[in-house]
Amino acid sequence: MRRLAMLCAAIPRPATRPVAVRRLVLPGAALLIAALPACGAAPPVEVLGAYRLDDGQVVSVRRSSDDTLRYRLFGSGRSGRLYPDGEARYTSGPGFSARQPVQLVVEFERADRAAADALEWAPADGEPQHGRRIGRERWVRFESDGTRLSGRLHLPDGPGPHPGIVLVHGSGTSAGSEWLYNGDFMVAHGIAVLAFDKRGTGGSEGDYTFDFYQLAGDVVAAVDFLRVQPEVMSDRMGVSGYSQGAWVTPLAASMSKHVQCVLVSYGMIESPAEEAWLEMRNILVDHGVAGSDLRDAEKLVRVAVDVVAHWFDGGWETFAALKRQYKDAGWVEHLRDTPVGGLMRYPKWLVKLFGRGKLPPGLRWDYDSTALLDSLDVPMAWFLAADDRGAPNEQTIAKLQRWKAQGKPYELIVFPNTDHGIVEFHEEDGKRIYTGYAPEYHRAEVAAARRLLRMEEPQNGPDPALDPAAALEEQSTPAAGVQR
Repeated sequence: MRRLAMLCAAIPRPATRPVAVRRLVLPGAALLIAALPACGAAPPVEVLGAYRLDDGQVVSVRRSSDDTLRYRLFGSGRSGRLYPDGEARYTSGPGFSARQPVQLVVEFERADRAAADALEWAPADGEPQHGRRIGRERWVRFESDGTRLSGRLHLPDGPGPHPGIVLVHGSGTSAGSEWLYNGDFMVAHGIAVLAFDKRGTGGSEGDYTFDFYQLAGDVVAAVDFLRVQPEVMSDRMGVSGYSQGAWVTPLAASMSKHVQCVLVSYGMIESPAEEAWLEMRNILVDHGVAGSDLRDAEKLVRVAVDVVAHWFDGGWETFAALKRQYKDAGWVEHLRDTPVGGLMRYPKWLVKLFGRGKLPPGLRWDYDSTALLDSLDVPMAWFLAADDRGAPNEQTIAKLQRWKAQGKPYELIVFPNTDHGIVEFHEEDGKRIYTGYAPEYHRAEVAAARRLLRMEEPQNGPDPALDPAAALEEQSTPAAGVQR
């Protein structure tokens, strides 16, 4: 599920009434937002999964917001929200999230409380199709550092054994076992997948944390659990991380001798503190701030991030001086809904009183993967968005290109005109309108997983649905197309 970067104030104003709080989507400038209550009951988990349509297309159906689902079509990038319209009937409108006018009707076939084994797919612009469930899923539990974690093991059709991949979550609190979808496409191409709920979320025990070392240890435990399953090849194991998972997966690979490859999607190498600074800088640039004004704003943002990164225990004297100097600058208004805005509005005592409890628990703001990736030799494939607002990646791309040139086993694919999640967009009145996933992304991810896990091609030849040559085509400039 695509998770939009949501920038908000790190510094809370005192609440006049009780509010529910949701933690950030990304551990950068966004720290906390007030969450609206759910609009309806969550869809039954029994309908979640991967289905193969009559024409061979693979469709993934996973959780979306509130009582809705999201479908994603492998190879085309098409995706939309599915809104409930009956016990087992859902409808979807045009574009990425619209409800009306209805352009697709999906009805799941399930007996009593059993998992749906099929669906009926009826698009307004095409012929109705039948879809059969792909693979077999079962709920599992395993232990990490004394904590019981819960997950979903998704096995391909056929006896196996199969290569395995552990999916590594982003920074949110949603259950990875129900939200992570990329594994559906891997299972459809012969890879066993374990998607688990990070500690403190979903069905997993423990405290929710941003401690990358703790999270990496949990991933290692997941790998150890997956590799001993009878349907899985113990010597063909990989990990695939998304967003925050870009920090966690290489660290997990460094802690386990059983990880043969790492896949990373829409993440960063630089620290969370650097991410926060870059996110806020991009906000200023998007509003046309430039020249000396931009340089002044960058100084203020740097110091503000330093105050937050020190858990509000340092950097105040320097920030107070810059606050006095720039409090009337016109560009300050553009930072109103960021940590800088909060620090500009509220006094130090109030920030220290309320702010600490709202910071991401366990986060090491200065954690940077550069030294680790410089020393690792585990094969990796990185999939990045060229215009990622949630995880600004210019420095990450430059480092990966340098390591590639030095001969390290790292691959890099940058998808043009995409934002966080590898989602394509166009702009209307200065706002990004999201239209679907880059068609090459899912093909490239699956093709890389199969190659790095040393999977043999089917006896009847390469799977044309993967089309790795087209998916990984290298162009001279990002604007021209997919860049590898």
